[in-house]
Amino acid sequence: MRVFVSTADASGDLHSAALVTVLRKRLAERGEPLELYGLGGEALLAAGLEPIVEQRDFAVAGLFEVASSLPRILSGMRALKRAMKQLRPDLVLLSDSPDLNLPLARVGRKQRIPVLYYVAPQVWAWRSGRIRLLRERVTHLGVIFPFEAALFNQAGVPASFVGHPLVDRMTAVQQNMRPKEVAEELGIDTSRPLLALLPGSRRNEVAANLARMRDTAQLLMQTHPGLQVRLLVAPNVEDIAPEDAEILQPIRGRSHEVMAIATALLVAPGTVTIEAALLGTPMVVTHELNSLSFEIARRLTRVPSGCMVNLIADRGIVPERIQDQARPTALAAELSRLLRDPIARGEQREELAQVAARLGGPGAPERAAALALEVAGRR
Repeated sequence: MRVFVSTADASGDLHSAALVTVLRKRLAERGEPLELYGLGGEALLAAGLEPIVEQRDFAVAGLFEVASSLPRILSGMRALKRAMKQLRPDLVLLSDSPDLNLPLARVGRKQRIPVLYYVAPQVWAWRSGRIRLLRERVTHLGVIFPFEAALFNQAGVPASFVGHPLVDRMTAVQQNMRPKEVAEELGIDTSRPLLALLPGSRRNEVAANLARMRDTAQLLMQTHPGLQVRLLVAPNVEDIAPEDAEILQPIRGRSHEVMAIATALLVAPGTVTIEAALLGTPMVVTHELNSLSFEIARRLTRVPSGCMVNLIADRGIVPERIQDQARPTALAAELSRLLRDPIARGEQREELAQVAARLGGPGAPERAAALALEVAGRR
């Protein structure tokens, strides 16, 4: 079976890799190989993807930021479209990244190739007009939030709730967790509070958030003398400046383990907030976009929060500080409350547990792989 895969971000890479790993196993039981081509990151490459272009060329967030990278992105898009036409895969598997993947879905549909969109565009949050494009271009949606299936089916887009893939991953982290060993390996003192910083997985996100997070951490280290700070760096993010590395002690490849033992987190909005909720670690969310990108997004967005955890909870259980509100002093005040007060941490943990319960049980990759076989006509 030949599958064309496309995802432009770190979370989509992990979700798609989990799906194709199960898919490869199921096909192997039938004596059939799996060929993977397209766009992905480290997880998909480890799962056997033969890349057409590099994922880092597409790892940009924000309207203005995308515009400045447009020549590189358009060149990559042309290469992906050519490859899809030449390879004639049995299935097109797309994950998130709608501005990239909806045009690819159109090519797949024109070539009469089944298109499975795994992790659907959040049309309930903004740009609801994309529902029409999904209806025209996508064979089936595999959605990861329970409320999405009814929304899409009512709009005429076939959709199935497969559960959230992070449930499996974070459950495995907790089951295999060895807190004392992890702390010893990473030089962390478990008797002292630990703040972990997660500035994002895209280059421009890190550029926008890192300095503010560093300044916040330095303020907190002055008022919390025993505080330990670690910077958790995404695999695709380039080297951190030496002065930041000295202060923040970056860690690569152990993010979930550190998040699980941290006292509190300072994070950019995104998938990491769901991971933190599943791990039960209190957090504060912060982000800053280019001012033009922010104003455009603010006018287009239909939801009251940029934090997925708050949207699922339908209330503000996680403090958010964005744009002009994202001052180090304000962030330090929110984090100081979590670092000092075990009651405040416990209250947020209870709220996070309720969010985690809404994401469904384990087994999302297995259900998604079964759906992929069905969409491809291989069930």
